[in-house]
Amino acid sequence: MATAKKLPSGSWRVRVYDKKTNKYKSFTAYSKKKAELMGLEYLNGLQKIRKNDITVEQAMQNYIDSKDKTLSASTIRGYEIIKRNAIEDIKDIKLYDIDEIVLQKWANKNAEKYSAKAIRNQYGLITASLKQNKINLEFDSILLKPKQKKQMLIPSINDMKKIIEITKGTNIETAILLALLLGLRRSEICALKWSDYDGTKICIHAAMVPDKNNKTIIKNTNKSYAGTRNLIVPDILKKSLDNQEQSSDFIVTMTPNGIYVRFQSLCEQNGLPKYTLHSLRHANASLMLLQGVPDKYAMERLGQATNNMLKNVYQHTFKDEQAKISKKLNKKFNKIIR
Repeated sequence: MATAKKLPSGSWRVRVYDKKTNKYKSFTAYSKKKAELMGLEYLNGLQKIRKNDITVEQAMQNYIDSKDKTLSASTIRGYEIIKRNAIEDIKDIKLYDIDEIVLQKWANKNAEKYSAKAIRNQYGLITASLKQNKINLEFDSILLKPKQKKQMLIPSINDMKKIIEITKGTNIETAILLALLLGLRRSEICALKWSDYDGTKICIHAAMVPDKNNKTIIKNTNKSYAGTRNLIVPDILKKSLDNQEQSSDFIVTMTPNGIYVRFQSLCEQNGLPKYTLHSLRHANASLMLLQGVPDKYAMERLGQATNNMLKNVYQHTFKDEQAKISKKLNKKFNKIIR
């Protein structure tokens, strides 16, 4: 930092050299201390700009790369998809130009084509990338698309019976039973090996997921610590497993997408809504609710760490059962009123 010099006028001037522009900038003040302070503030500003002289896209890539060995392959893949598709309007903006107005305009634009959940995931990655570069904004002031409760399509009890019937003897029978009777995730089903089944219980401890290059891999750790669990195999599923030829190390030899396509096709052919394996997982949670299974046990069976997801997402009421309950209550009220 240069020392300020006194001018003939009595004022003090300091000259600051900017290596990037190859030019000097002068600051004049009534005192030596004030002039030098102005020059120092300018230099500090230059340093901040140089540090943040990268784009939003570059910052996001740096963040993704820094987490590559600690986050799951599917999470990294999701981040790459967000970076590729969801930041078009801000990807070339330098970090020192980012402010709340820029972020709000981005959120408004993306609200037109993405769900509330998707936007929150996108915004989470953006803010994490900015915070990693010490960009301090009022992130909570940005209004995102409000959440809307999604109606999950789950089969009624009669439809469950029909699903078991139409998939019996098919190449997805075991996968369907694992989802419906045990509530397993599709990724867990496809990662199960015969060595995980002892004839009575089945151990769920792995998942088949796509990596950042969309290549299917086996992850030997589950979605969460609670995801690793041992479940007793119901009689219907045991019969299916015991009668199945062990042609591979894996119990289910189809890919997750292959199961999805086959199941959707069978549902359509048999006049059923296009259910998914995730629909069957929700149905399993709802059946446990109907049977009065305590939350703690339901959570353990589904591989969930807290009851928040269980109560707010997975457990639904069956319309037929709701009607029966309404009739029972109606009779009870009639007796009370009489």
